[in-house]
Amino acid sequence: MSRTPPPPGYRDCGRRVQRVRALDPVPDQRGRTVLVTGGTDGVGRALVEHLAAVGATVRFTARDATKGERVRSEVVSATGNDDVRVVLLDLADLASVRAGARTVLDTSERLDVVITNAGYQAHGPREVTADGFERTFGVNHLGHALLIHELEPLIRASTPNRVVIVASEAHRRAKGGFDFDDLQMARSKWQATLQYNRSKLANILYARELARRLAGTGVDVLAAHPGGVDTPMMRGNFRNPALRALYPALRHTVLISPDESAAGVLRVALDPTLTGTTSEYFELGRAATPTTDAQDDAMAARLWDVTTTLLDQH
Repeated sequence: MSRTPPPPGYRDCGRRVQRVRALDPVPDQRGRTVLVTGGTDGVGRALVEHLAAVGATVRFTARDATKGERVRSEVVSATGNDDVRVVLLDLADLASVRAGARTVLDTSERLDVVITNAGYQAHGPREVTADGFERTFGVNHLGHALLIHELEPLIRASTPNRVVIVASEAHRRAKGGFDFDDLQMARSKWQATLQYNRSKLANILYARELARRLAGTGVDVLAAHPGGVDTPMMRGNFRNPALRALYPALRHTVLISPDESAAGVLRVALDPTLTGTTSEYFELGRAATPTTDAQDDAMAARLWDVTTTLLDQH
């Protein structure tokens, strides 16, 4: 069966089962500032290097100063762009999020793109953050929500610009949406995979409500699925010895590389033809339709209110 070629200015990359729509070429980003969370590994690291290569002023978050500085040095060496800075920030610690946001505000005149890429997936018993929140929900949703809130004045002052919330097709497995009486799965039976799926649904709903609240300001808010990617977090799903034996085959036949994944996210973040597009969901750089729950405005508004209450308590 023949494949429809991508439109001029785009290219397809990745496995046949995961065709990524990428910009070709990626527009020059000199004079523009981009913030990427989780920039030391996987897709985040690839995003940082690609953005630096096209001239962007790059800020990326890292939990470990030594590792962050090593990545920064390697990116500068590889791209020749020395306007790359590390922001120390741990999404599992709200005080750290506030401090990291202050660093960005103090060192950046504007923010043209924010990509909330960092993520966490539990594989063992239930864990909590420094503030007592369930860790998956705390990192994937609450930490990023607080970061955007703290940066909102600069985001509003830098229009036209874009916020890209990295979500996941895993949201489709969050059947029935949330249990708002137990968002952090403190009383119900702990199910790590279900909680991850719900956190990705939260990402899309948060993007939807943020887009509604910023409508007409010049800030476009989009959610993006990065694909099934060969990353440390993905490899963590294959801890069972039998499953681990299958991973090399999956890596070469099904999964895509961080570079290929980053190309799709960058299309959502940088494509000038998407200016004015907001509250939309993209899969591998292509417009897609999320689940009915992910399009539920009432659920999005309720999640926003609950999130605000939880953050206000800390």
